[in-house]
Amino acid sequence: MLSKQENEFLERVGPGQAMGDLFRRFWLPALLKEETPLPDSPPVRVRLLGEDLVAFRDSEGRAGIVDAYCPHRNAPLFFGGNEESGIRCVYHGWKFDIEGQCLDMPNCEEGPEFRHKVRLPAYPTVEGAGMVWVYMGPPQRVPPPPGFDWFGLPDDHAFVTKYFVQCNYLQTLENEFDSNHSAFLHRTLNPAYSQSSRVIAATNGAINVANRNILAPLDIYDTDYGAALGRVRDDDGTLSLSSHFMMPCFSTAGAVSAPNTFPINVKVPMDDLNTVFFRLKWSPEPLKPEVIANWQTANHEFPTQIPGTYVTKANKSNDYLIDRNTQRFFNYTGINPYPVQDFAVVEDQRGPLADRSREVLTSSDRYLIFIRKRLSDAAKALAAGTEPAEPWRPEACAGIRNFMPVTPEMQHRLRPVHKGIAVEA
Repeated sequence: MLSKQENEFLERVGPGQAMGDLFRRFWLPALLKEETPLPDSPPVRVRLLGEDLVAFRDSEGRAGIVDAYCPHRNAPLFFGGNEESGIRCVYHGWKFDIEGQCLDMPNCEEGPEFRHKVRLPAYPTVEGAGMVWVYMGPPQRVPPPPGFDWFGLPDDHAFVTKYFVQCNYLQTLENEFDSNHSAFLHRTLNPAYSQSSRVIAATNGAINVANRNILAPLDIYDTDYGAALGRVRDDDGTLSLSSHFMMPCFSTAGAVSAPNTFPINVKVPMDDLNTVFFRLKWSPEPLKPEVIANWQTANHEFPTQIPGTYVTKANKSNDYLIDRNTQRFFNYTGINPYPVQDFAVVEDQRGPLADRSREVLTSSDRYLIFIRKRLSDAAKALAAGTEPAEPWRPEACAGIRNFMPVTPEMQHRLRPVHKGIAVEA
């Protein structure tokens, strides 16, 4: 377990917090491109790392992310007009461009040149994979753009949406690396399916554990992008990696539900109590409409949202529409679809801010323990003056796939983690 102090160190992401400083060293998705689809489209509220921001696309089509409040009288810029390459505050007409420069101060008696003394806090942006990304760290340390294979592909190669999750980022991020929760949380009560998977057999709704070693132990590898689980393949004896963690909040967790497509999950802290979850599927080739439709309907990999909210219809306020008859006869939780099952168990772990000092961990939790350590070590190093290396080697994230065989060229990038030392609970 973690001490209360260690737990709080990992959870706090606001300005001036060590973990918040670490996240600010990376490019992070801030919003979907579809939220600001056209030049001069309406501004959008954004909250990231405990800061209130406004995003807008200027007349030239450039995306900007700036402080949410006008520096004059702290009026909310969300209500401002987006016009002629800037956002104009409705209170007194002050206008700012995407870089935070003041363009106009119509009520200023000091004269038009006084505007050069005023600046609105603004952050650099880039766009990729259907998302607008932001860098919120020191201006002198802006890293190169992300190096993910999917970042630079045309928009029709990716399908992405986002969900607001009502808990601290670490609760939902750790779910990605909880190695065996799928064997319980996401299973059906179909005996034939469960037996064939050697996971759990169910008879008339009663649960019988057929194989208590639900997942064979996997080796943990520290990598130059984060971490991964490794297993030696039975067919050819090669090492295969999966469940990749890419610093600070990216994972390859999820099912491959269409040929030559790959999942990516991103869990970006909004503040200490809320997370924005970007759920992405991508392919080296253009995605077919029928594939996307299947994800949304037949497979339900993108749960239905309340229009305009990025909140699932089945949510905490309605107990995720749990159906006890479904739970008795059809699936383990009575909740559908399966991503909502995850929301149900991460949004309330003694509240939205988990107290990990009260956990009872076992060896099956070794991977998420290591992820905590990887994040904590990086944040402590940064606090001591050592910058994280990962933002400056974007090429390390190229070619990462679940169940990827390790080539001789990649072998030197892996450091086996000694169980019982590096992952000690």
